[in-house]
Amino acid sequence: MKFTAEHEALRQTTRQFVENELNPHIPKWEAEGRFPIHDVFKKLGELGLLGICKPIDNGGSGLDYSYNLIVAEELGRAACGGVPLAIGVQTDMATPALARFGSPELREKFLNKAITGEYVAAIAVSEPHAGSDVAAIKTTAVKEGDDYIIN
Repeated sequence: MKFTAEHEALRQTTRQFVENELNPHIPKWEAEGRFPIHDVFKKLGELGLLGICKPIDNGGSGLDYSYNLIVAEELGRAACGGVPLAIGVQTDMATPALARFGSPELREKFLNKAITGEYVAAIAVSEPHAGSDVAAIKTTAVKEGDDYIIN
């Protein structure tokens, strides 16, 4: 595939982020056993790196997956695996179904804020007796007021 000038600009933005915002701090984060995910994600959101393939209506860039590939390649330059993995969970596991199948209300409430980095998205895909077989998961949630109670 031949990348465009837009691809290369995104590559530069992501590379600079890794070099300036991740790698200098990774030894400290590794020593502490954690990283400031909310701060990192807000910076990623400001750069538009959490919504590459997400709908423009929800604050995403609406670009094709080749742009996401560029971001993933450059995140691979991070001096650890955990931070890029957390970013990938946000962009490629926890939010795509919400972007594609979520109601307008859910997208507005959760997806928009995940794209800006205000929210950190997660995905729960295992439980005793089911492992990671999502079709075998029996857990349910019931809305109670403003919260969901997990059964």
